[in-house]
Amino acid sequence: MKLFRRLISLDEALKTVLTYAKGRETGVEEVAFEEALNRVLAEDVRSPVDSPPFDRAAMDGYAIRGEDSFGASPSSPVFLSEYFPIQTGQPMPADGRSNAVVMLEFAKESEVGDGGGEKLEIFKPVTPGRNVSLKGEDVKKGEVVLKAGRRLLRAHDIGMLASVFKRTVRVRKKAKVGIISTGDELSDPKQPRNENKIADANSFVLTALTQKIASPRRLGIVRDDRVEIKDAIKQGLEECDGLLVSGGSSVGRRDFLADAVTDLGELVFHGVAIRPGEPTGFGVVDEKPVFVLPGFPVATISAFELLVRPFLNALHGLGVKETRRVTYAVAAKKIPSAVGRTDFVRVRLFCAENEKRCYAEPVRVSGSGILSSVTKSDGFVLVEENSEGVEAGGKVGVNLWE
Repeated sequence: MKLFRRLISLDEALKTVLTYAKGRETGVEEVAFEEALNRVLAEDVRSPVDSPPFDRAAMDGYAIRGEDSFGASPSSPVFLSEYFPIQTGQPMPADGRSNAVVMLEFAKESEVGDGGGEKLEIFKPVTPGRNVSLKGEDVKKGEVVLKAGRRLLRAHDIGMLASVFKRTVRVRKKAKVGIISTGDELSDPKQPRNENKIADANSFVLTALTQKIASPRRLGIVRDDRVEIKDAIKQGLEECDGLLVSGGSSVGRRDFLADAVTDLGELVFHGVAIRPGEPTGFGVVDEKPVFVLPGFPVATISAFELLVRPFLNALHGLGVKETRRVTYAVAAKKIPSAVGRTDFVRVRLFCAENEKRCYAEPVRVSGSGILSSVTKSDGFVLVEENSEGVEAGGKVGVNLWE
């Protein structure tokens, strides 16, 4: 059984996996715009049209020549005979004169004069261009509306594609990521409960974390057997672009995962100076990546957030500068740490009354097997390896859960 040869820093581990991802980005495919949600753009999207395609009303009311309303007031209304009732979104009249819309609440149609006839009574003036959305005001034809490499197309991005009639778009293909759990003690929570076993939470956690950017495949549970683990890795790599394998990654008597990867290919590193997540490793088998992940759920989440997620982002063309959503807060109490490792500290956020700042409080329940330390938190704080911790009152960046 191999022991950790040495613990490498998080920076070194991250550099290693990102170096592997460089030049191995996923391919490109063209999909219908409505299927592009959560995908990574592989092209600059230029609008083929002006949006809006014509001058249009931005309010319900009456299209008029704005200058004709000057001087109007509730006590001294202006009367116009040339006007056009109009609704929000409708094209402005093609009379060459109408350049504004007076809102319904500031005008009314009425009969005036001996000869009668409808006229528009205006109680508030409007300047030319008021309440009018001009052609190309949102997007001009030929303008880049979404750039290649945009992080995970969101709902409003889909709306933009629709608004400019971009019917198909080129995106990065999703890598097929196989997910395997190892351990004699595990049972599938979708099967009848076995009181002598614990639920395999890791494969479901990893599937949920992976699916936003890649295409996860749950490949089941494998016993703590070196041959069976090797067979599962070989079979998984036949149908997937890479694997996330959790459990059996440490140095115990029945921890065979690192050895199995070594038997099949190269174990590039094993052991990272992070807490939780120290037994994390990375290997290459048949030129495909295999992440060796801890068995405890929180350690698995830590390893995913710090190494696997950046790797998958880079693999899909997002690059090494991909950032998480971060909010800054004040440490409510001291966050201790030890020099020489990076601490992954789960925290909850709260805002004190009458203060314009929020506080980050470490979740009291800790331990790499205590999943509730994550479910009770709003995000995590990274305490860098050269730090002895964060004093109470210090500023911290809280990485929010997605």
